[in-house]
Amino acid sequence: MEFNLTILPNEFTENKLNVLSLVSLSIEVKDEYGIVVERIETTPSEKEYKLATELGTNMRVEVHLIPGQEVEFYPVVTAL
Repeated sequence: MEFNLTILPNEFTENKLNVLSLVSLSIEVKDEYGIVVERIETTPSEKEYKLATELGTNMRVEVHLIPGQEVEFYPVVTAL
């Protein structure tokens, strides 16, 4: 099962993500050139993640499954 999500800066109000997932996810903040400027690996026990990077207009946040994990349910990721 694949899960790839892109969230644009205008979807954020608090620079945070709410994550509901039974497996770990990779969160990457990318600049306007696609260069990763921040990387976070989630854990199933934590639900809220604060981005240290202030998002610019042309940046994006990408969320992916970490390869090799068994996934029964799609993760739910919401921009806050």
